[in-house]
Amino acid sequence: MDDTHRSAVLNTYRYLRLAMIAVVVMLFLAVATQRKDATGWQTSISAYYFTAAHSVFVAALCTIGACLIVYKGNTDTEDVILNFSGFLAFVVAFVPTQREPLFGPGLPAAYEVGIGVRNNVFALIVTGVVAEIARVVINRNVDHQPLSSWAKRATLIGWAVLAVGILGYVAFPASFEAKGHTVAAVTMFIGIIGVIVLNALSAQSVQTGPSYVGSYKVIAGLMALLVLAIVGIRMTLPEFAHIVIWIEGVLILAFAAFWVVQTKELWNVVDRRELATKGTTDRTGR
Repeated sequence: MDDTHRSAVLNTYRYLRLAMIAVVVMLFLAVATQRKDATGWQTSISAYYFTAAHSVFVAALCTIGACLIVYKGNTDTEDVILNFSGFLAFVVAFVPTQREPLFGPGLPAAYEVGIGVRNNVFALIVTGVVAEIARVVINRNVDHQPLSSWAKRATLIGWAVLAVGILGYVAFPASFEAKGHTVAAVTMFIGIIGVIVLNALSAQSVQTGPSYVGSYKVIAGLMALLVLAIVGIRMTLPEFAHIVIWIEGVLILAFAAFWVVQTKELWNVVDRRELATKGTTDRTGR
């Protein structure tokens, strides 16, 4: 690969990572602006779907979903998990949380959520199936390495999760509309936490520096605790539901922090495998 093409590839990776950080900033700005025009906070970031921040909320999740799918992971297992997490981000965008009283301007009370869910999720499912068929066909026509055993397991788990979701969409639409957002969001973050753990292991294996390994471990651990806290609060302490918006805010910041750390670590390489090759060359002198 010549320098021009290498620079284009590097910039593509950089822009994808930085785009997700920028989108998080945009989402926070939209929520903050809504609060300025309101009398109070909603109980969660997801509840801003129904406010004047509606368009930014949906656009932010769709952008992050697309970036996660397009982004090529450092390993095939990481890439599989990124793809499924990206798909779930679209579900989180298209299936809103349960509506709550608004403290400021927002969508009219007559807004029918169900029609939008059925329309948008159907389009997402069909597009996802077509995209997966295209991926299989493309991989058959290029020199593509077979998936590792862990990537195969991740693929099976991902398809099982999506199959359950599609079954719920078709057979139990009311339940899907009521619980789809929460289930998809929690599952998406579990996938992202898995990706961060894989980055910690991968960074450790190529010895990019203890600061990166430690940062990935701290971010993954923090996100896991925050997800557990949100689930626990929603299930047991609904009267303290406003705590959730602050926990979600830290969770989203941790997500952005992961991309900041990875951007710094991989700024000058296409992926971590290149760091491993460089390290071997440095040690052998060849």
